Amino acid sequence: MIKLDKILIIQTAFLGDVILSLPMVQTLKNHLPDSKIDFLCVPVNVSVISNHPAINSVIPYDKKGADKFDKFIEVLSEIRENEYDIVITPHRFLRSALLTYYSEGKTRIGFNRNTFSFLLTNKVKYAYDKHEILRNIDLVKAIPGINFDEAKISLKPELYPSSDDENIVNEILSGMNINKLITFAPCSRWVTKQFPLHKSVDLINLLISDGYNVALIGGNDDREYCRRVENRVINKNFIKLCGKLTAVQSYLVIKKSRLLVTVDSAAQHLGAATDTPLILIYGSTNSTFGFYPLIAKNKIIEQSELTCRPCTDHGRTKCPLGHFRCMEDIEPGRIMNEVKGLI
Repeated sequence: MIKLDKILIIQTAFLGDVILSLPMVQTLKNHLPDSKIDFLCVPVNVSVISNHPAINSVIPYDKKGADKFDKFIEVLSEIRENEYDIVITPHRFLRSALLTYYSEGKTRIGFNRNTFSFLLTNKVKYAYDKHEILRNIDLVKAIPGINFDEAKISLKPELYPSSDDENIVNEILSGMNINKLITFAPCSRWVTKQFPLHKSVDLINLLISDGYNVALIGGNDDREYCRRVENRVINKNFIKLCGKLTAVQSYLVIKKSRLLVTVDSAAQHLGAATDTPLILIYGSTNSTFGFYPLIAKNKIIEQSELTCRPCTDHGRTKCPLGHFRCMEDIEPGRIMNEVKGLI
């Protein structure tokens, strides 16, 4: 009989991918409440899952730097010492595949699109027509001997901020009318998923002129973009939070807002983990890749008539045709109208 006591999830991709893995963890815990589920991710994503009650322990794995091989051996040794019964990897790339194989886990589950899928004991078809959350839950269904119950599926990612996180965000928003607060996340590491800077400035000004407070959020990599926006918007109702919050603190700001306006980035997945309505702006990507708000109240804005999109499933550093119409043709006034309708 296959043991189901110790389980490892390997997801070393971006923040959004980690958030979208949480329903899989929650569903797994609902089915196997006595199991110990560990989660391996890159260090920057540890804080967003560290307090999750379904996760026994978080293993940080730093993939960067000149000593990549030494770090790989170090984290692999820790995995082997834990003697996992089952190793599941929703991540489909080389290092995750090798960690899964050399983990010595008796059952190794991943997608058939995995770079080294032949090293898995159980391969799951990567369903292009499904949401990423549902694709990940398919991995749970593949566990040998599990008595899968559809009623135990958990679709909403659950985040658990610490009391310190709550205090920090409450202090930031103190004296602010949160009933008029809109969070704006225009940045992405991919330029073709990012809202053009001049249009972000125009949208912020439109929101403020309509009586809203606007909180600008983003990660450390977004600081330069945000700095340029901040230099062009001078208003007491504009809250500059880009690069100043952890992911889970950004989640709290979104949760306390009336609405989130975001591009196709990690912020949309943070927003989907709240009950806050959101407006999702698509540029070079679209919903067909399975990354969209699954259960959150939302409105999608995109230039659906453009035959050149989607041009990629992740994003690009520049528009391959040079015009970037997928974003440039979206007017801030159009977004403003959807804000009023959704609120």
